[in-house]
Amino acid sequence: MGLGIASVQNMLELWQQGNLEDINSVIEMGSQELHLKSADFENLLNTACITEYDHTSFTSLDNWPSYPRCSAKPLYNLLGIKEYYSLDMNGEHGSIVHDYNLPLEDTSLYNKFDLVTDHGACEHAFDIAEAYKTVHKLCKPGGLIIISQVLWGGNGYFLYDKRFFEGIAAANKYSIIYNSYVISPGTKTEHGSDHQFHVPMNRDLLNTIDKSNIKGISVYAVMQKHTDTRFETPYQNTYMSEQQSHFGFNRLYSKDPPAYSYIPIFNIERISGSVLFREIFRRIRNKLFK
Repeated sequence: MGLGIASVQNMLELWQQGNLEDINSVIEMGSQELHLKSADFENLLNTACITEYDHTSFTSLDNWPSYPRCSAKPLYNLLGIKEYYSLDMNGEHGSIVHDYNLPLEDTSLYNKFDLVTDHGACEHAFDIAEAYKTVHKLCKPGGLIIISQVLWGGNGYFLYDKRFFEGIAAANKYSIIYNSYVISPGTKTEHGSDHQFHVPMNRDLLNTIDKSNIKGISVYAVMQKHTDTRFETPYQNTYMSEQQSHFGFNRLYSKDPPAYSYIPIFNIERISGSVLFREIFRRIRNKLFK
């Protein structure tokens, strides 16, 4: 599990756009590493106008894909996030040991972190709902949640699409700050890192890609949690819908409009007026003409 070119690029863009100004603590699902070569890492930093930093924190970058690898911690430290933790079964890189299939019972970690990330970790837990309940519990109200997961070509139990993120966002009233597809063509940079490219989350664009010639496709989302409430599990149906807006800052345009995500909670206060009107009209029509 690790941050490749696309994830590092997006973290730098979040930093440049000021989205990390109030982010002082991070916890990652998984003992995350940096999966790119030092020359490509340096190029990304230079693009973000970062030219002076402690190179000694990244001396093991070029070991990848061999070991020992560079933890993701110094990247977050470089971007001003000084408090770093990770949560993993393996305990590597000083991770807090936790089985994602089980509820997180350490209440001292609840609502503690400004940033919670999942760069390809939760797909390896069979109880995916419990894993994302843990993500929700860890994040402070006002904090950010970054999820990067595989749509096609992965190695976990699950594959993800944009409806997954939209469902979580709608059910838990997260804002979707940014999303994209990430294409991994299976080729290398001249320095040996895996090529990765953010592209707009547009299905027509995705369908133009010959899947037989690429290594994989991921979906990437940055969301903001707003309330200190328990995690609500989304559900797809034809009622109780809420639609979330996407605000792409990464110069990715022509996105698909967000799909509808549905919340199976029969609380009239959570239904918008238009949705409530449509539902009442539908029921009256069905009653009269059945």
